[in-house]
Amino acid sequence: MMLLQRIVRCLWVACLGIASGCDLLSERPVAEVGPHQITAAALKSFVAEWSGRIPPAQTADQARRHYLQTMIDARLLLLEARSRGIDTTQAVRSTVQDAIDNRVSALYRAREITDAIAIPEDEIRAYFDDEGYGLERKVSGILVESQSEADSVLTLLRAGRPFAEVAAAYSIDVRSARQGGELGFIGRDMAPRIHIPPEVFRTLPLGAISEPMYTGKYWNIVRFTEERPASYDKYRDSISRQLFAERSAQATREHLELLQNAFEVRLREEALLPLVSAYQRQDLSPLTAESLPLYTFDEGEITVAAAVKVLQQQNIGSGFTDSAQAASTLKRIVLNPFLIKEAARRAGYYQKPAIQRLTKVKEEEALLDGLKETITQDLDISEEDVRRYYDSHPDIFSHEPAVWVEELLLPNADEAKEKRALLEGGIPFADLAGESLRSDAVEKANRFHFHPLEKVIYPELMAAIEDAPEGELVGPVAVEGGFSLFRVLNHEEASIEPYEQVRRRAAALLRREQEHWHLQALLEKLREKYAAQIKIDEARLREAVPDSLLRR
Repeated sequence: MMLLQRIVRCLWVACLGIASGCDLLSERPVAEVGPHQITAAALKSFVAEWSGRIPPAQTADQARRHYLQTMIDARLLLLEARSRGIDTTQAVRSTVQDAIDNRVSALYRAREITDAIAIPEDEIRAYFDDEGYGLERKVSGILVESQSEADSVLTLLRAGRPFAEVAAAYSIDVRSARQGGELGFIGRDMAPRIHIPPEVFRTLPLGAISEPMYTGKYWNIVRFTEERPASYDKYRDSISRQLFAERSAQATREHLELLQNAFEVRLREEALLPLVSAYQRQDLSPLTAESLPLYTFDEGEITVAAAVKVLQQQNIGSGFTDSAQAASTLKRIVLNPFLIKEAARRAGYYQKPAIQRLTKVKEEEALLDGLKETITQDLDISEEDVRRYYDSHPDIFSHEPAVWVEELLLPNADEAKEKRALLEGGIPFADLAGESLRSDAVEKANRFHFHPLEKVIYPELMAAIEDAPEGELVGPVAVEGGFSLFRVLNHEEASIEPYEQVRRRAAALLRREQEHWHLQALLEKLREKYAAQIKIDEARLREAVPDSLLRR
């Protein structure tokens, strides 16, 4: 871990150590840096967190000093930041306030709005039954490019042409067309992903032909040919999450309306019109200092300038076509977040001990970031420097042989067989990412990069991948954690990545390295500058960090 990251973590651990209700012995200072004391509890917490992750010193005394020095360095950097006036800058104040506002708002929403929401089991069961989750239906589809083509296909089907024959002749989904349009069994959750509205999934009779449905780019006609019961347990958790989200949204809307009435909030029409005009001109600059109240409430006002600041921070470029639309946009972007923060303030959330501690840590984080920016702002890294770094670090920019794979991990063989039918019918792996047991499947759209070293983690999966030909759908295969369906996309040979492809990464790594050394050089100076203000109690240091705590 780089030096600054380690120091930031030190501040967090120290804060938590202070908050943990330590005994008097633990609160005794091990060291003093100017006005700040480093307690035994804070140091012990830091050592317990990081011991073994930082290369150990040769002796226990050296290791103790190593950890204590990191905490001292954190205080030295903060002293220097304050001496340079970084704590008085608007950038630091805004960064801290935004972080605290976000945390307080989330805490208020949880405790005052959503914590009381519970979804009864009978309601989940009723939704399962009413919304069609109790059935899985085998679907066939015909995908065409235009509405006129869809109408022509529908005419043929209604005239008695077999669905499979029409699908084979007209569907642009090549894989399913080869199978007469058959896509396999789908559940109620999968229907919207292949552009089948929930109502069509629930109500279209077996064998009936749907009306043409627009997918956002193409047109689709479907029919269902078989049905089978679906397990309640399979969908229970996802339904519960969905109902909770809907109930939370409704509860939030109701709570906000109560707050708006309680605070006597009024939107000022005379301030709204200039804002609409400014958006229509695409020039908000005249309003950035406008003190005219946009909203008034029982204890104050929100000015036009304050609203414009929020809108610009969130890059809001639309939603101001007219006064009605503008009022709706402002309520969502400006007023509602304000109401939550104001309610939290009046309820004392900002004074809670946990928020006070968080404020202290966020202030110190912002100070360290500001100091880092100050000391590294003049870094000048040339193209030659980047190229030299790349050439001298081939180990960083090389990779072993690897294989790119589309893969879907499922809990059992039966479900894997169902999803294989969908894949064979033309459904992309990415569309099924939400079904995968892999935690990063959605983020990676079911596309993974495997290296030979991963045989230790995935011996069964890697063996199957090595035996599979490129481009062929394989599975279900019993592997670690479930049953896998996969397709090998391509293999990569061991090589050093070309400079042009990794130039930005090389530049970022070089900058990070130089920032580290600039910070290290500053610390050396600060240790001399503040040497007279640093006091260490060696006996208490040994008491706070016994040999048993140090992993040698």
